Amino acid sequence: MFRIVAIGLAIIVTAAAAGWLAWNLLVTPAMETTPVVPVAENHAYQFVASQDTSWNDARNAAAKLSWQGHPGYLATIENAAEYQLILDRVFSHGYPDVTYLGGRQTAPGEWRWVTGPDGAVDGGKGKLFWRGHEQGAAQSGQYAVWMATAFQHGGDWDVSKVCCVTIFSYGIPQFSTSLGSGIADENIAGYLVEFGG
Repeated sequence: MFRIVAIGLAIIVTAAAAGWLAWNLLVTPAMETTPVVPVAENHAYQFVASQDTSWNDARNAAAKLSWQGHPGYLATIENAAEYQLILDRVFSHGYPDVTYLGGRQTAPGEWRWVTGPDGAVDGGKGKLFWRGHEQGAAQSGQYAVWMATAFQHGGDWDVSKVCCVTIFSYGIPQFSTSLGSGIADENIAGYLVEFGG
């Protein structure tokens, strides 16, 4: 337990309550939707703020967007250079909490990019980029930078329950997993849309 003393009044709180208090006092304001950020001819990204949305709703909303004739889709990340470009250009002024990407667990331990051009790969199953969980590996030259706690065993976010790939931005932005339902406990801030590419 922690003891917080304020103006001579002692309040005893549990560690969980202290974490909640610290999170709610120290969290940065929610990030707003960015303008479309062109990164090359016929290729751009946009972060869309949409708090506590589901992955399916984010995918459908992204598909309704377009830029210079290019339809939008939840972003897929092919390599470290692309990931760094997104962090530098789209999130140059800060990182949102949890951001949906276009990846899903399509079978136990099988993580694929299922949106945009990558979604058509392998007979429409999507491009396999990671096989396994925390002891897994990137596939066929693909890229992934998972946070240490992305693959949990037990509890609400057990690997058997999670479906979706996110950028989890508490500290260093890294890939993580999500239930995809948009429940408030996940702190979904929005989704990353890719155009062209």
